[in-house]
Amino acid sequence: LFQPRDYDLHPPQRPLETCPPAQSIFSRYARPPALTGASEPVGFLRTCHPELRFVSNVLESTALLSSWLLISLHAFGRQPPVIMRTSMMMMTETITTVTGMAEIPPVTGTARGRDVSFVYNRKNEIEGALSIEWEDGEENVDDRDVIGVVFEAAERRKNEVQPQLILRVATSQSSPESTKSKFSFGPLPVTGLPQNYLDRHLLTRSPEHLFVPPNEDGSRNLHVVVSTKSGVGEAQQYFDDVLAEVLAAVELNREMYEVHVTESERSVTEFVEKVVLPRANSGIAQTVLLLSGDGGLVDTVNVLLLSSQSKEYVKPTIGLICMGTGNAMANSTGLNKDATKGLTSIFRGIPQNLPTFTTRFSPGSVFLTDEGRKTEPLPSDSGHGIVHGVVVCSWALHASLVADSDTTEYRRFGAQRFQMAAKQLMAPDDGSAPHLFNGKITLFKTDEKGREFAEEIPETKTSYIVATLVSNFEEILTISPASKPLDGQLRVLRFGDISGNDVMRLMGMAFRGGGHEKDEMA
Repeated sequence: LFQPRDYDLHPPQRPLETCPPAQSIFSRYARPPALTGASEPVGFLRTCHPELRFVSNVLESTALLSSWLLISLHAFGRQPPVIMRTSMMMMTETITTVTGMAEIPPVTGTARGRDVSFVYNRKNEIEGALSIEWEDGEENVDDRDVIGVVFEAAERRKNEVQPQLILRVATSQSSPESTKSKFSFGPLPVTGLPQNYLDRHLLTRSPEHLFVPPNEDGSRNLHVVVSTKSGVGEAQQYFDDVLAEVLAAVELNREMYEVHVTESERSVTEFVEKVVLPRANSGIAQTVLLLSGDGGLVDTVNVLLLSSQSKEYVKPTIGLICMGTGNAMANSTGLNKDATKGLTSIFRGIPQNLPTFTTRFSPGSVFLTDEGRKTEPLPSDSGHGIVHGVVVCSWALHASLVADSDTTEYRRFGAQRFQMAAKQLMAPDDGSAPHLFNGKITLFKTDEKGREFAEEIPETKTSYIVATLVSNFEEILTISPASKPLDGQLRVLRFGDISGNDVMRLMGMAFRGGGHEKDEMA
């Protein structure tokens, strides 16, 4: 593992139409033209300096506002001093473990109008539970389900007691065939919460990114994008049963934001082109809550990076609510570490810079869409296809399994679809050997003095190669253990000419947290 800047993927030694598509983003795939013995590189991948930024609470200089896009995986901008951890895991706090220590005395209060006693035990940054006991029963509120605690609306307050509301997401198990949503919003009205619980969960400031001013014509600049085809198709239910209810609880009713429901693969792209980009160029602040996976984020980034910006350009803020299959960005940055699908981060997190990379494809390359049945031209620069990404660019096995599994039939299996496609590629049903990938790969690196040099990989046969900005492709698939959240380092992992069993062995190690990158075959 190293810190390269460029990757030059030269053409294989046989016609490219016999190779699987080269995958540059999750939702669409780039296919090179049929070339034999051409000198033109098939793909060229460059990491960008972090031109797309998240604004941090420690770095509030206006110089940070000169870049093109503010992606806020956390919508608050600042945290109150009492909250010292971020959902991005970019900063941690010292946590005293209460397990095994002196018993914490209960605190009296009310829950749902009944007299109760509270005890809050916090184990670590993620795990903790509020125990609520009354005369004839008890209830536990898990920290993983809690978005935060807010004061109830002014008209419901009493002078002698200040009611609070625990915002939480309830998750139930349901079969894949069930039409009932497995998510629900479970607000809990309380008074007298323990101080250590308030220190952990109280939202002391209004989420300023959610309360963006409307336009003069009354149109709203808070957008909710529901990507209906992301993952296993839960985005619409999550919006109806959770997000809309949470927004209402903080006094953001339906007329205060616009909802955009996707109808095709191009819906997110068209929304950003027609709504977000023109308003940003007019100097209008906007927030987009994106119920999607990595593909929706990549579609947004591509529109903004491939378009020109005016001097008045104001970066839109994006809150990612992870509804995808692998959710690589969310699982690599800590957004998906609790049960709220990223809502905790939207209400309580700190914005950070978002690194990107750029791929350059040979003239004539196209996007494959509609499960490979249709093609679309790539955006071009001097005749070369250009695609921006935030997660991964790959060739060989990884590109094949992502492309093969991107069908309606496969998507209903969720993240399992990737493993199912991989097994089919490694051990085809007809008993044939796995596909061989032949290609010349050159890595362009920089030395300690910043000088660029080329390193050609002598072996032409490759089983698996990815260039990635993230640590995890799935929740438990740690493909690049050395990657830190949003560190801007593009890392390459490659397996050479090895058997299907060895590929599966190495990937098994990745599913167990890593170690594959140190194996002699990687």
